[in-house]
Amino acid sequence: MRAGSRGSYFGVYLAAAVILAALVHFVVVLAAPFVASDDAFQRLAGRGDVNATVLLPRADPGQRVFPYGDPAVAMAFCRFDLAAGPIRVKAPAGRSFASISFHARRGLVFYALTDKAATHGVIDAVIGTSEQVQALAASDNEEDPSRDLRVIAPAREGYVLMRAFSELPSLYPQAEAEAKRLACAPEPVAKVSVLLRNGLSSPAARH
Repeated sequence: MRAGSRGSYFGVYLAAAVILAALVHFVVVLAAPFVASDDAFQRLAGRGDVNATVLLPRADPGQRVFPYGDPAVAMAFCRFDLAAGPIRVKAPAGRSFASISFHARRGLVFYALTDKAATHGVIDAVIGTSEQVQALAASDNEEDPSRDLRVIAPAREGYVLMRAFSELPSLYPQAEAEAKRLACAPEPVAKVSVLLRNGLSSPAARH
């Protein structure tokens, strides 16, 4: 019985150790993105200023800024910081597939659009914090409301990534030219700033 009891206790301890190790591993994996100092936003900072469009080098086996980069896809990015107000993002729809994705500072995608969402050949959206988007909505003319696509960012800092597909190697320069036309510019915030200071107290905000 004693040998059997010892065996049972050993089995319980072993199982507990395995479960504890699995929990520690799980917590470390989840926490790593939040404690890492060299996140996606920081790695891109050395390539260009906030709101500046930067063309990324063509992906090849020896150089890939982003994982799983495709050498047939030209990419450009712009970093954003919503501290001063919302940002308007524009990108050409292109002659082939094109997309823009919105990333939080750590790289998490929180919204994405393809050329199918383009209007008059342009993919257009406004990024802002929850308060900024509310202020923009409050400033709308009730008789002629804005048709802007407004995207709420989960964090103040992040980046926008544009991808333009090249069907043939010879067309890659055209895809690069399209990717370089990504534009990130501050949205006029004079009225928005007043609304934020007044607690969104416009008539539209009260409805």
